[in-house]
Amino acid sequence: MVDELDLAKLCITNPNATIFVEADSGASMIDFGIFPGDKLIIDRSINAKHGDIAMVLWDGGYMIKKLSIRGSRVQLISGNPDNPPILVHPEADFSVIGVVTWSFKKQFRR
Repeated sequence: MVDELDLAKLCITNPNATIFVEADSGASMIDFGIFPGDKLIIDRSINAKHGDIAMVLWDGGYMIKKLSIRGSRVQLISGNPDNPPILVHPEADFSVIGVVTWSFKKQFRR
């Protein structure tokens, strides 16, 4: 007998605050295991903390980055050594949309 796997029960703790996004075609998060085309689950109800991978709105665009939070200093860290950290200035148009809780990648005939 095979146990049934319910991805909604496994991956979603707050359905009303959950969104799904697809990682873009860039390679900026590959060292953190997020590749272009991966599907990401974002929980908007989680308060982002230092070290979390989050979806952010910065300078008019959405991006997925690892957060480095030290006091009032926030940096957006890429998972690719070719991309330097982005320092978020206090006056910048910046907000955290939610925290990435899961990522999925297609294996069949990608």
